[in-house]
Amino acid sequence: MKNEYLDFSLEELLEDQAFVAWVLRNENQNEWESFLATNQGFRNTAKKARGIIELLKDRYNDLDEQEIVEIWKNIDRYDDLIKKRSNYSLFRSFQRYAALFILALSLGTITYIYLQKESKPYEFASAVSVGSTNKSRLSLANGTVVDLDKENSKVAMNGNQHVLIDNEREIDLSQSNSADAAKMNEVIIPYGKKSNLILEDGTKVWLNAGSRMAFPTKFQGKTREVFLDGEAYFEVFRNENLPFIVNTGDIAIRVLGTKFNLSAYQDDKLTETILIEGKVSLSERSAMGYLKKETILSANQKASYNRDDRAILVKEEPNADLSIAWIEGMFKFSQQSVQEVLNKLQQYYNVQFVYDSKFPASDLISGKLDLKDSIEKTMQALADVAALKYRIEGTKIYIEKKEKMSK
Repeated sequence: MKNEYLDFSLEELLEDQAFVAWVLRNENQNEWESFLATNQGFRNTAKKARGIIELLKDRYNDLDEQEIVEIWKNIDRYDDLIKKRSNYSLFRSFQRYAALFILALSLGTITYIYLQKESKPYEFASAVSVGSTNKSRLSLANGTVVDLDKENSKVAMNGNQHVLIDNEREIDLSQSNSADAAKMNEVIIPYGKKSNLILEDGTKVWLNAGSRMAFPTKFQGKTREVFLDGEAYFEVFRNENLPFIVNTGDIAIRVLGTKFNLSAYQDDKLTETILIEGKVSLSERSAMGYLKKETILSANQKASYNRDDRAILVKEEPNADLSIAWIEGMFKFSQQSVQEVLNKLQQYYNVQFVYDSKFPASDLISGKLDLKDSIEKTMQALADVAALKYRIEGTKIYIEKKEKMSK
């Protein structure tokens, strides 16, 4: 550890990225603890600086070291402005800096630094909705729109701005004057179909029916970010220097390299993340756009985010692999409620179930259904497993309990 830290002022310490990294992520923990233990005079300054950084961390859990430093510089400049306009000190020590931070936040003097990146959910440019088309569609950043004719379409990006569609058609985005690296490509998957994407970093994504996702031609900056409305299974190519972030309207999933399933349909009350391998962190997005305290998920766990109470519930999921059976065209379930199973079918086939008041929706069932079948065949198979009766009228399916046969 450098002895020059002994001469650092509070302001200089707050602008030192190595110190901020230690406070936020415990980097070089042993070195810092040893340095503090042998330099008692430095401890007081370090304690004050740590308190300020932790205050910032509570407000913006996802900030990196440079962004913390930039926020501090804004506070410092604001403080200088106050001093020029006043002949007295407003605050002292930590209380002064904490109050300045809250005041600066409320005035909007520092929010731009972070909110320019996180302030608004992504707005899909395509006017086509998943319910208004029976064909999957790819809208490229250069304005080209491609219909994906296959039931399970395949789209592959590569590092030289080429797009390969269903191993048959190749599009060169680099030759288009209208191509903009900042713009996103968008893929739309209607009900009853699926798609497989390979992003330019090698990450593989399977998109389920009724989903849409936005992704760049080439990842740029400090993160790899995509935007999802619907359900997708991700096998993220590992890159410890470039975190992979999946953004939904309510939460952000941050990983380095792992496998997980994410169901985040806008119309659903629950957003569910099931981790197959590795670790992920989930952060709720606040009304102002910043990310709140993260929740860490380990393999074979499920995190459910409830939009009503804005809470994340984590529980063990021993049958996590069942959650991704849909990528092979199957729906497998083990001791799930009839209600949960019907909700999945409702989403996949774009139908509406209407329940009789006596229908035991909480009954637990196990089995598997072939999603390649029509809704009629699927309901026939489910009726035997769940002991239910149904009647199909257009897009509505009326459900009631099957009465036991009397002997």
